[in-house]
Amino acid sequence: MEVRSCDKGMEKSLDFVAVQSPLKLDPECFGFWKVSIKQAISSIDMEAWFAVEDGWSHPTEKDEKGEMVLKHRKKWTAEEKAESKHNSQELSVIFKSLPRAIFNQVQGCETAKEAWNILVVMFEGTSRVKRTWLDNLASDFENLHMTQTESVADYNSRLSGIAQEAVVLGKRYKDKKLVKKILRSLPGK
Repeated sequence: MEVRSCDKGMEKSLDFVAVQSPLKLDPECFGFWKVSIKQAISSIDMEAWFAVEDGWSHPTEKDEKGEMVLKHRKKWTAEEKAESKHNSQELSVIFKSLPRAIFNQVQGCETAKEAWNILVVMFEGTSRVKRTWLDNLASDFENLHMTQTESVADYNSRLSGIAQEAVVLGKRYKDKKLVKKILRSLPGK
């Protein structure tokens, strides 16, 4: 954390600039990491997140033979430089958030999108694996019941946890369904 002191006449004030280090990926909590890193990257700049979603590629140009070749960085436009910078920033955020063993899986990536996609497939799997996980969450959702000693807040927390895990995998439970689940689960007392 960087702290600066600024004098303004007789009055002194402190400006605090918090530079947060990224959350380290815990393989058991990939959904939590995924949401946190997406937010950390988006907070840099929404264009930065687009570099992860859309990808980045080295600028190209036609050479004297009319063939597409990589453009020398001195010829890059301001927009091409900005896109490259966003890719570098996001790749850095992702790399810094990984434990060494997982970093080894993506260390050769040159784009944030490439690293992101590898991590998503590694931890969420393919669409078939995601479907299985969603089915398991749906089963957990349906089988979830409030215990006699559990508070409504604790039960709601467990229910919300399942619902939010489903959101990360692409399924959103409607509020109406969540409310019905809570009302059906309340003990008689």
